[in-house]
Amino acid sequence: MNIFIMRHGQAAAEASSDALRPLTVQGRDETCLMAQWLAPQVPTFDRVLVSPYLRATQTWQQLSNYIVGTQVEMCDELMPNADADIAASLLLAYGDLHPDGNLLVVSHMPIVGFLVESLCPATMAPIFVTAGIARVSFGKEQGAVFDWLEGPHNVRPHYQQHCQALGSLG
Repeated sequence: MNIFIMRHGQAAAEASSDALRPLTVQGRDETCLMAQWLAPQVPTFDRVLVSPYLRATQTWQQLSNYIVGTQVEMCDELMPNADADIAASLLLAYGDLHPDGNLLVVSHMPIVGFLVESLCPATMAPIFVTAGIARVSFGKEQGAVFDWLEGPHNVRPHYQQHCQALGSLG
């Protein structure tokens, strides 16, 4: 099983509530870049779990233009200050349903870092840039392995020509 953990794209600084902060143009561009980079590696997710906050749902909407999600669910356990151990247990339970599958999580800092740490106890919680994606894999005979963490700054040179508002990324 592979669990892909993604932080939402850049969001507006202010809104009527934290839950209603939308993606900025840069946030949409970051997500577009990451989707184009990830799609050849993972064309389909067996399950997608998304925080109910607007910026996370908009991030999934952007990704879904490039990658199919067979089952998509809003998940309160992925809100910014949720308990990472509870969320990790939920991810592992879903993993039992799809032991050879791919699971995507779209959430927020700090929980995305704490999820990696909870799934891979030998790893300190990494800091995710906006639209950053980590992969944690599980083999049949091994525990969780923190494979990588990538962000738009790494993939930009390869995909920027395909995004709409390129000027937003500098």
